[in-house]
Amino acid sequence: MPLSSRVMCIFLLIMLSIGHSSADDVNDLWLLISSYEDIGITVQDLAFFLVTHGYDATPEKSYVTVRLPSGKTVYLTPNGGAPRLADLWMEPPKSTGLVQVIPIAEIQKDRSYNMTTNQEFIKSVSKLTMFPVTPLGMCYDGSQKLANLYTEFGYKIMYMYDPSGFENQGHLWILVEDPDNKDRWLAVDSYYGVVTDKSYYKAPYSFPDIKYLDSLNPKWRYA
Repeated sequence: MPLSSRVMCIFLLIMLSIGHSSADDVNDLWLLISSYEDIGITVQDLAFFLVTHGYDATPEKSYVTVRLPSGKTVYLTPNGGAPRLADLWMEPPKSTGLVQVIPIAEIQKDRSYNMTTNQEFIKSVSKLTMFPVTPLGMCYDGSQKLANLYTEFGYKIMYMYDPSGFENQGHLWILVEDPDNKDRWLAVDSYYGVVTDKSYYKAPYSFPDIKYLDSLNPKWRYA
């Protein structure tokens, strides 16, 4: 084999060896972060975890810089509830700052609603279902059933939520808007039915979709 060909073969073998080593390093790191879950892990936690497993890891503002034994540098960001501990980046991820995921206007705080006096509307709402919809203490399920029912009939609804209601277990009910009188509402409790008590027309939180309830109820983690 000519000398130039032998030199080229040696060069290729060296490059393949280096590439394979780097790939192995990345695979090993990926296996490690895929072997654990922690929805609350922070950048500092992630860096500490990697250091305890022998990696050269440095926490930055929003990501962890990892220098692999092969000399390659990669970047990890905690991924919350997604699979694995983190996402893997070839370049430092760009931080976009705070991202608003819930429109501010969707969740009302301490708002009072006007009660309707339209008797025909009140009768119509009362006749659409039998009460109680669910047993006492099942207001979460009952309110969703009522919301689905009235929405199917074309009514606009709002959920009303008091986290300190019913002996701190929280209480959920709905308001149904009077279509003939804009911004006039009728409170409906899944157990008691139509309610004209003024206390039912103001709540610490009100929102148009049950999905927002998760944004209000803390999810505690225990050791």
